[in-house]
Amino acid sequence: MREHHQLTGTIIVGRIDAHSNTHHVAALDSSGRRLGSQEFPASTRGYQDALDWLGSFGVIDKIGIESTGSYAAGLTRFLLARGVDIVEVNQPHPHLRARRCKDDAIDAEAAAMKALSGQAAVVPKNTTGVVESIRILRVSRDSAIRSRTRTQLQLRDLLITAPAELREQITERTTAALIERGAGLRPDRDDLADPFHATKYSLRTLAKRVLDLTAEIREVDVVLEELVA
Repeated sequence: MREHHQLTGTIIVGRIDAHSNTHHVAALDSSGRRLGSQEFPASTRGYQDALDWLGSFGVIDKIGIESTGSYAAGLTRFLLARGVDIVEVNQPHPHLRARRCKDDAIDAEAAAMKALSGQAAVVPKNTTGVVESIRILRVSRDSAIRSRTRTQLQLRDLLITAPAELREQITERTTAALIERGAGLRPDRDDLADPFHATKYSLRTLAKRVLDLTAEIREVDVVLEELVA
């Protein structure tokens, strides 16, 4: 059961130590006195419960949050939308965390002290606008590009080890020509036990995958161009 407090005149500084599934929240008063700490789930309901819990101690001045661009991105958007003053707090030094046995409650309290003292004054980047949308779309684009490059290399490597008869048939040297030729191969699906046809099948599969990834990249590029404009 959560504790409830009626310190409505107290100025509160909060600190949130973020993880993938839970966030640990600490509350300090303006003198740096620890008022409490509690863990909440990393969900919309958990965000609201954490905000209500902090507010139960008094008036929230600011909240220091770690990992605003990763684990705490959703929480940061939630709090900014509700007008809460947020400052970004760097993770404690690894040696310090080791000495503290990686205690989330201590991490949360230490970062709240940074927010209170002004050591943490970095405003977290806004992840609610078009710039964030562009960043998100570039994640899928970059992934597709890496996959396409890897598949192209696999296509060429497979051709190098292909049966001599097949290598002699495929004379294309440029990557684009090789992909086009590979996508047009017609292996005998009833004779895939033969390395000749198994290789043709794999070459065609890889070539078509490159074409699909290229189409995916172009589709994302169209959307990105619109957003950038």
